[in-house]
Amino acid sequence: MNEVARALPQTVLREATDRRLLDETIRQGRTTRAELADVTGYSRPTVSEAVRRLVEVGLLDATGLKETGRRGRVGTFYELGARSGWVLALELDQSGVHARAADLAGRTRAELRRPPTPPGDAPALVESVRAAVRTIDGGAGPLRTVGVSIANPVDPATHQTVPLAGTPFPEGLLSPMEMIGDLVPAPVLVDNDVNLAALAEHRAGRAAGEASFAYVYVGAGLGVGLYIGDQLIRGAHGLAGEIGYLPGSSAPTLAADLAAGGLGRSDAPSNDVAAALALLDRADETALRVLAEAVARVINSVAAVVDPALVLLGGPVGTHPALLPRVRTAISFPGPIRVEHGALGTDAALRGALELAIEHARATAVAV
Repeated sequence: MNEVARALPQTVLREATDRRLLDETIRQGRTTRAELADVTGYSRPTVSEAVRRLVEVGLLDATGLKETGRRGRVGTFYELGARSGWVLALELDQSGVHARAADLAGRTRAELRRPPTPPGDAPALVESVRAAVRTIDGGAGPLRTVGVSIANPVDPATHQTVPLAGTPFPEGLLSPMEMIGDLVPAPVLVDNDVNLAALAEHRAGRAAGEASFAYVYVGAGLGVGLYIGDQLIRGAHGLAGEIGYLPGSSAPTLAADLAAGGLGRSDAPSNDVAAALALLDRADETALRVLAEAVARVINSVAAVVDPALVLLGGPVGTHPALLPRVRTAISFPGPIRVEHGALGTDAALRGALELAIEHARATAVAV
């Protein structure tokens, strides 16, 4: 027992060192052991031993020599290994299935889209997802992690989708692991699409560096992703940010307000994204007023409760340029509030799923 207890910190330290050097090599693209020692502060022997381990398991490759300028001294360049593996990101929502394969640096290796399946047809969605997974190929090395963005709340404890009455994506109330678990030899990580869009904006978008912000999604459904104190807030049951269920001004819910305003689909319990975009393109005053007032009520509520430094509008409807100025005008919260468009557009949720998968893949790759 004492030997195990003494060995554990060394194992943790080794994994942390390997992860730091892997991340730094990926960040630089190509580097030497001396450069890694300089930037991380690790000793040269520590870096050399860690790089040896990373090369041994295929995470790094030696890719050439670098003249040091000192007689007899030649450094070796290292970069992400050609067979270090890949990750898969899936986005499942009312617009269809979007898949992206990338290496551990996040560089896209393959991408495909499949069209939407009939509303409420769960078997058709399952077959579409399975077809996408069978088709896409991320190249050399093992598939390390699959990240899935789904347009339904996800319980943070069980990682299962949470069924809510009136969900705009009823066909998506299945477990992604059950959909594809037999097809992928890798962990499957699942989260709500709005949460993942907020994560992506926090990592690589307009909210980078913001400790507290809100991401308001307007598309087939409505949702808010919340970061408070640099933490993504999911709630006890994964239901934080389900703003479509807030009370409406003239209907039982906010989502019903939009439907009553002519923005709902006749064949599904969701917003009609194509119709909404066409109305916004034409600067239709009724559509602009209905949408702006609904989004402004959301922002007023969020601002009153959590006082974010920044609010981002996202989703296919939320990113329309005609909406933002009208939302700013409709906000009635008396305190300071900054409202902008997200930087990642409609790619945000898939980018978030990719970030989730890469983070897990790098962590587990060095834990050998």
